[in-house]
Amino acid sequence: MRNTRPKLGLALGSGAARGMAHIGVLRALAEVGMAPDIVAGTSIGALVGGVYAAGKLDELTDIVLELDWKQVARYFVEMSFPRSGLIEGVKVTEFLERIVGRREIAELAVIFRAVAADVNTGREVVIGEGPLVAAIRASISVPGIFTPAERQGALLVDGGLVNPVPVSVCRAMGAEQVVAVDLNYGRLRRPQRLRVSGRREARKSDLIAGGNAGKMFEWLDRKMKHRSLKSFGPVRAWMERRSMPSIFEVLGSSLCIIEEQIAVTRLKIDRPDILIRPRVGHVRFMEFFLARETIEEGYRATVEALAKHKNQLSHVHSMAIAP
Repeated sequence: MRNTRPKLGLALGSGAARGMAHIGVLRALAEVGMAPDIVAGTSIGALVGGVYAAGKLDELTDIVLELDWKQVARYFVEMSFPRSGLIEGVKVTEFLERIVGRREIAELAVIFRAVAADVNTGREVVIGEGPLVAAIRASISVPGIFTPAERQGALLVDGGLVNPVPVSVCRAMGAEQVVAVDLNYGRLRRPQRLRVSGRREARKSDLIAGGNAGKMFEWLDRKMKHRSLKSFGPVRAWMERRSMPSIFEVLGSSLCIIEEQIAVTRLKIDRPDILIRPRVGHVRFMEFFLARETIEEGYRATVEALAKHKNQLSHVHSMAIAP
């Protein structure tokens, strides 16, 4: 008998470390039998979505739940001054290949698309073929932090600049119902600021977001001091100035401003059937070591959203959702 269930699309939005909430979203959907047929991801959404499509979400979850500040730096950070970004992405690529291998997008059991932006034309680029890890690497290339990714003659950067919550991509791939996850909504309305201090010792512990992140900054600072290049002197001096947040926080928060504004506008046009907005605005750009609470919030927000919309869902005949 032909399966008449509508195709379900899942649009996973951008948000750096806040993207660990996507793991909780996927867990909650799985519990009620809502396995997406199509997954489209932007930036961290592409990373989590791609790993999910490769059937390796449990492996990723096990790793991020054990992360501390030093492991975050080891997995993701390598300096590449003075090029087109602070991080070449070699470590991120190796990290992803250890999880998903060298899979091709065409080999995945779930239809998957990663969203990036062409830095030269400003156009949205939807990647649906070729190596999975390369597609993810392009989508997560935060301008100024990661060097752009080269693909078919184009230079690609973070897709959040053009489509932070890729509902339209799911629709284009044939999704009849779409669940979307917006990680940036309301973040700028919260009474938070980039943390600064008049004393260098105190400022380091506040620069990114507290003690653990401060340790990561100190680790990066020591790495820089061991470099012999003259260009590191001015960079280090800039980072040590009074009342200045780290370059990661500045660039990450700047991108968040852009992405939230774009997402608000696009979601009015590209409306999902269910919109999930986890309360993760307090999680800062590199705070992957907060994965446990971020995953839990993604799960909570999904259960809440599904309960609210259960009457309109047609993906399963019987859903274990509380009234």
